[in-house]
Amino acid sequence: MSTPTPPNPADERVTFVQHQLPGLDSAVYRLSVEQHVLQSDDTTSVNTAPVSRDWEFAVGGPRFSLADPAGTISSLFPALNATGDFHTVLPHVVLSTAVLPWIRSPQRPQSKSESDAAVAVDADVPSWLAVLTLDSDDLAANPDLTGLEPVQVTLGDLFPAAANPDSKLPAGTHSYFDGATDTDGLQPGEALGDAVQVIDLPLALFAEIAPTIADLGLNSHVRQLSLQATPALLGAEPPTDPLGTYAIVIGNRLPQNVQTSHAYLVSLEALAPFLPPSGPTTGILRLAVLASWTFISQGDPLDFTATVADLNQRPAPKGPDAAVTTLRIVRNDLPATPAGAAIGAALTRGYAPLTHTVRTGETTASWFRGPLSPDDSPPPADLPVPYSCSDAALVFDPTTGLFDASLAAAWTVGRLIALQDKAFSTALYAWKRGLGQTVVDTAERQILAEVLGDPQLTNTTTSKPLLHATMRLLAQGRTP
Repeated sequence: MSTPTPPNPADERVTFVQHQLPGLDSAVYRLSVEQHVLQSDDTTSVNTAPVSRDWEFAVGGPRFSLADPAGTISSLFPALNATGDFHTVLPHVVLSTAVLPWIRSPQRPQSKSESDAAVAVDADVPSWLAVLTLDSDDLAANPDLTGLEPVQVTLGDLFPAAANPDSKLPAGTHSYFDGATDTDGLQPGEALGDAVQVIDLPLALFAEIAPTIADLGLNSHVRQLSLQATPALLGAEPPTDPLGTYAIVIGNRLPQNVQTSHAYLVSLEALAPFLPPSGPTTGILRLAVLASWTFISQGDPLDFTATVADLNQRPAPKGPDAAVTTLRIVRNDLPATPAGAAIGAALTRGYAPLTHTVRTGETTASWFRGPLSPDDSPPPADLPVPYSCSDAALVFDPTTGLFDASLAAAWTVGRLIALQDKAFSTALYAWKRGLGQTVVDTAERQILAEVLGDPQLTNTTTSKPLLHATMRLLAQGRTP
């Protein structure tokens, strides 16, 4: 695959990359070196046995757990404990390490050849990570599924009893070390007592929801995007690299409506024989869970279209609309007084009473409505336009005794947007500075005209150096 041209961060565009392969997969490697000493004819060896040395080294990386979940997982979608219209989106995980989905393989190491690695440069490379989604319907339909929450075990519990006598892996349950007779499958830095989160899935259910090898070649990709406009935490240092690179692992199952969905980021390393469509469908498969979270999809009743359409309050699809269809606060407990009627009318027009901290420090309540409220009432004619400040746009409502802060808020928002524009704020500063200098020049000429008794000075374009020199002489008590 050809290397893409990095996007210009100023463009604020997103670049999608097929995959980002590591230089070496996470595994244990052996480096063998042999040296032959030849005679001058370059054909006869001087030493009967070559000088050789072997070195073993390991390339590390997450395998059955994440050492730093907060640093590895940039974000989840849907977010943890989120509620919304998620039944049309695939859950996914954003990883801050771009090569992570490809540092291991779902295929067994002995099945990979050098030719596979050469072809993988441009082909779809299957990821060893997958996002699985379950809900209470899966729990009810599969008696062998004991729960939806991951359970903490030890790394030794992934081995069969033949390899680890202390293993608590139930008989008939498959895992990553099927058929092992020892614990040589551990990699450097791993110990049998390491904590691991797991979930035991019936293979019949796993065959229904798990991705195929072909799916794993498409469920992960890399995104490059600008970080210049990304919101940062208060006090956080700005990013040193304006270009962010992330890996995305996407699930393959849509959440159900009105259900609490459980999503899991699981390891499928070396589990290709268990993947559909040819994997077994009887027994239990123990999977290591690297991250898990829950969310609720409420479906159509919470989406924006349904909420706005519900304002019509039609008894039938073609029935009449309600008298008032604005987004508003409805109160049925208002007193039957002129003040209650005024408050009800304001609420009907889309106003909301909000806490308002005034410039003098006191806290009160004021009316506010957004710019999209369908109210075409003109502002009071006695308001000074243009406004000198936001307080000048406050409107007092004598019927309720409250201020209407809508225009004042709009004025403040417009002012902030204008000042955020570099060209506008620079021009405004230059204009104010020039206006101030004009006022000073006019005042100097008026002072000179009064002191020197020459009224023409107030209307002439006397040079500034002369005016300034005269002002200095006057300040010293001398006559020019």
